[in-house]
Amino acid sequence: MSTLSELLRQANAEHDNLSARSIARAAQEHGYSLNHDTAARYLRGDHGRPDEATLLALSTVLHIPLGTLRTAAALPAEETQPYHPPTEASRLNRRQRRAVDEIIRAMLEPTQTADTTTPVTRLDTHRSKKTTKAARRGTLEPPQR
Repeated sequence: MSTLSELLRQANAEHDNLSARSIARAAQEHGYSLNHDTAARYLRGDHGRPDEATLLALSTVLHIPLGTLRTAAALPAEETQPYHPPTEASRLNRRQRRAVDEIIRAMLEPTQTADTTTPVTRLDTHRSKKTTKAARRGTLEPPQR
């Protein structure tokens, strides 16, 4: 069982052992869209990396500080305000806004190399594939980065 699930189960025990449906219902009453199946998976320890909305919902319903939940989920525990782009961002069109959103997501979820110490971005992965293809074709030098 994960550290996060253990923390959730302990906090839930202090709140009369709410069912997963009760937790989801309470979250929905507070304006969150937490599914009862998702709540059950987190209580069982059968979950992946939690998203921010799930952590916020669980924090509210089970009265656990958000920083404590993030620490248990092996995420940065610093509590910050939601990101608001500068006012000039209102000039961006829909396509540009989606691109900025994707950049933010890419920065938050880097993939790891085999040694698990250096984050690798999607662009780096794409470049390495080009180098491999170039080497197979007999090109003497890999493409420039």
